[in-house]
Amino acid sequence: MPYIVLSVVLAILWHLTVARAAPRFGLLKVNFRNDLIMSSYGLIEFPYIATAAIILCASGVVECTRVWQYLTVMGVMWILGAIDDIWGSREVSGFKGHFRKLLFEGKVTTGAVKALGGGLTALGAGFWLYNDSVFFALQAGSVIALSSNLINLFDLRPGRAVAIIFFGLVVTYIVKCGRLVAMPLVGAIAAIALAFGIVDARGKAMMGDSGSNSLGAALGMTIALSAPNWMLPAIILMAAVHIYSEKRSISGAIESNRLLKEIDRRLGVR
Repeated sequence: MPYIVLSVVLAILWHLTVARAAPRFGLLKVNFRNDLIMSSYGLIEFPYIATAAIILCASGVVECTRVWQYLTVMGVMWILGAIDDIWGSREVSGFKGHFRKLLFEGKVTTGAVKALGGGLTALGAGFWLYNDSVFFALQAGSVIALSSNLINLFDLRPGRAVAIIFFGLVVTYIVKCGRLVAMPLVGAIAAIALAFGIVDARGKAMMGDSGSNSLGAALGMTIALSAPNWMLPAIILMAAVHIYSEKRSISGAIESNRLLKEIDRRLGVR
């Protein structure tokens, strides 16, 4: 019980500290509506997720091994995203941009660090989840890596990234007929994402890389653990979106499609 109380107190203190230090670390940025907002509420969000996970583990509601798997992978992705949020530059974007900078100019961008570190973390997570099958381990690693960055690709308009997370969770829930591994933990992560997502949808804050990468990793782990036979279709779909985003604008594609534009308009302020 004492460490549960401590984790709650620490999450709240971290929240207050980050909110207070946001201007100093350049975390207040102008959004697409030229409003000055918190650009990375994911920095604040993850400690609350960790607290909820610890409570579920301590109370025996969720197997602690699953809790530590989620928290470890999400935590590393959160740190990598935080590095990009705080010290990253928006002069370079996309995988090709970051790796071109690395290969041809010898400059290591925070985006390249995030991509390489995230890829290795996802691969390690895949073998952690499926240490008895290289085939499933590689698929799991791919799903986690792609889903982690996928949410980042959609974090360009209020509510859009959170909607993609819930879409992925709902589809996984449906194909598995409601039988998700560590479902209370997945539910807690979703609930916290939704709570912060309300602020996001109102255009008052952005998820940032720390939030999108960690929540995306959680989505990937849920797919890998609960729907292993659906990993390959998920990989193909997410890879297609990534390839498209390297050449064209996802926002442009949404704006040019009447149905997608109408759905997108309902996700948050525009």
